[in-house]
Amino acid sequence: MKLNAKLVAACAALGVLSGIAPVLASDYPTKPIEVIIPYGAGGNTDTSGRIFIKSMRKALDAELVPLNAAGAGGTVGMAKVAAAKADGYTLGFSPIAPVTVQPHLRPLPYGKDSFEPVCLVADNPTAVTVAPDSPYKSLDDLIAAAREGKVVAVGPAPGSIPHIVQSAIANAYGVKFKYLPAGGGGKAAKAVLGGEADFAADTSAMEKVHGLRSLAVLADARLADLPNVPTLKELGKDLTLTIWFGAFAPKGTPAAVLDRLSQACEKAVADPEFQTGMKNANYLLRYMGRQEFTAFYQKQFDDNQALLKLIGVKTR
Repeated sequence: MKLNAKLVAACAALGVLSGIAPVLASDYPTKPIEVIIPYGAGGNTDTSGRIFIKSMRKALDAELVPLNAAGAGGTVGMAKVAAAKADGYTLGFSPIAPVTVQPHLRPLPYGKDSFEPVCLVADNPTAVTVAPDSPYKSLDDLIAAAREGKVVAVGPAPGSIPHIVQSAIANAYGVKFKYLPAGGGGKAAKAVLGGEADFAADTSAMEKVHGLRSLAVLADARLADLPNVPTLKELGKDLTLTIWFGAFAPKGTPAAVLDRLSQACEKAVADPEFQTGMKNANYLLRYMGRQEFTAFYQKQFDDNQALLKLIGVKTR
């Protein structure tokens, strides 16, 4: 008996539609996974991304290949992730800004719904830091000087998290800081130590790594490494801003594959080598699986859009 050709084709199509994800998930991964790091070699995202990739190799028992794709505030690399085939063989390792801030600032080939969040691995609070010999002994001192119009903040380009942090603090206190876009991390510290700027609003590691002195942290509670530094909440301003890092897949990646990646991510974060590496690089660990991270990412996307509008940054 001959089967109708259309029926055979329909059955084949049904098999494809119903069978790809389970087959892919059971075999996955069968080839190297490319992990796009949307910044250049040697920076914070590259450092944390490579530590993460090393532990993910062990957790997945597979090869993961880092690929730096720098440019335009991380958006070049994350655009590549969004445009990649949704088969689990291209991931992105991104900090907060390229995925929750930059899409509000200019037209991009991706947006809120262009990714499948896989897991969160680190979350560093930001802090207000000054030179060790700065005349500003508290945040109140800094704000008082700002009311006289003579305080300079330093950080990366406008739209970066440090830029947003200093703008949010200025807005909360009803003052203005002059902003010097000299770069983040070591470049910002150099400007503060050299007297070009009065403070930086970067990660809380600025004190330990670059020898600055912290006046306040933008966290929910005091940090173990900075037990004597008050939070903005303690000072009467309900403001928390962190720089987090997580893994993303292109939209449409099969759920079973995402689950496999998220489970591997949990193992990677629990890996002593990962924990030691991140601690030595001054990162605070914070794991979220894909369901929790998805909700967190979507809220961060909306919250940051509202924050940008609040501090007067022009949004799309």
